[in-house]
Amino acid sequence: MKTTYLSIYCLLAAVVLTRPVVAADSAKAVPKSEWMTLFNGRDFSGWDKFLVADGKAPIVPNIDPKNVFTVTNTDGEAAIHVSGEGYGAITTKMAFTNFHFRVQYKWGPARWGGRSKVGRDSGILYCSIGQPNPSSGWMTSIENNVMEKGVGQWWSVNGAIIDCEGEWVTDENELYVPYKREGKGEKNIVWKPGARRLTATGANGITAPFDVESVFGNWNTVEVVFWGGNCIHILNGHVNTVAFSPRYQTGGKWIPLDHGKIQLQSEGGEVFYRRPEAQPLYELPPQLLGYVVSPAAGEEGFVSLLSETALKDWKHCGLGNFSVTDGVVTGEGGMGLWWYAGRQFTNVVLRGEFLQEQPIADSGVYLRFPNPGNDPWIAVKKGHEMEIGDPNPENPTWRTGSIYPFHASIRANTKPVGQWNSYEIVCRGHDYSVRLNGEVVNAWTDTTQRTESGFIGLQNYNDGKTVRHRNLRAKELL
Repeated sequence: MKTTYLSIYCLLAAVVLTRPVVAADSAKAVPKSEWMTLFNGRDFSGWDKFLVADGKAPIVPNIDPKNVFTVTNTDGEAAIHVSGEGYGAITTKMAFTNFHFRVQYKWGPARWGGRSKVGRDSGILYCSIGQPNPSSGWMTSIENNVMEKGVGQWWSVNGAIIDCEGEWVTDENELYVPYKREGKGEKNIVWKPGARRLTATGANGITAPFDVESVFGNWNTVEVVFWGGNCIHILNGHVNTVAFSPRYQTGGKWIPLDHGKIQLQSEGGEVFYRRPEAQPLYELPPQLLGYVVSPAAGEEGFVSLLSETALKDWKHCGLGNFSVTDGVVTGEGGMGLWWYAGRQFTNVVLRGEFLQEQPIADSGVYLRFPNPGNDPWIAVKKGHEMEIGDPNPENPTWRTGSIYPFHASIRANTKPVGQWNSYEIVCRGHDYSVRLNGEVVNAWTDTTQRTESGFIGLQNYNDGKTVRHRNLRAKELL
């Protein structure tokens, strides 16, 4: 709904109101994100060392008798030297949620122990939680592997699992996969965008389909972009692996792995790291939106909110009304709110379709608002709205696909007037993504933390135009 229109909401006193302005909230919707340097070039301030001792007893932090992790100078610049002798990690004291991490690395010549006959190996572990494993020094985490011919790989750490689009590595397709299995028992997945959805467990890894690592002895830049459960691995400017929905098990329940510390591994290979830095992410950069994969495969697990049974639980407040004919819902007049009172939603994937009968016909999908009673403005002021209206408005946050008025979609991606449009909204924690007609057009984090649970509803608006809805359905997420 746009502020260019007047909305009339009549209470008993028949007061005429315009849509409330939330400019103060909107201005703070995307805070400035600064890069933070994580290495001072002198010592390991801000980091802890976790190194395996006997492989059984809990690890005592910052005991490093072999000087596995030291500060050195190479190529005229301070760097972290990892000898690779033994297993362990340096670990940030700071934890991160949605973030972009990058670091440069280059290999040294040494290889140790059981890793002396394979590619030099290290890695970036992120969203690292809990205590380090006594046998490895690594916390439960997501891995972006740093390994010759295997940079960008995911491997399970302490039982974590993850989903990806890909295909199983076989004797036939292994010919074009840079990483070669280290043993016949390895059953791995090669990342392939748009392919079948697979789950990688502790029994297998995910590997990149190409290798853009620099020649031995040269520096490489490796990056991790983590937002809303999406894991994007980048090597020398190229996205080489994408996975999503990382999770771990505790007490028999699966828990999202969505925050934690960053670890740089020692895993049998000598390596130098320099310029580690991170920045928080409050939105996903537009150039990476195409890598966001829906957390819900197909239609399994979705529940219709417009079935005959579900329709009994819808209520209306405010002006105007909604009518339902053959599964198509049409709003008239307004400003009003038609809301599903059957239950509240926390982490959810919401899918549906809308059709605009006239250009810029206005409506919206309201997300996670409290019981509105008789006041439709509760959904506006205390929930969030996916905007349906103008594909090319004066104000970008009025564009269809925006989270009004906080964060603009990059484009509407809507079909011509009179045609049905499909949408998918993912609400996970305070992260919101919007997919319109198959394209992700919005990915935003609500740093005001306005709402995390509530009801779902549709808006009817008094612009004299018609928006129709159908096939509204929802699926819970972890």
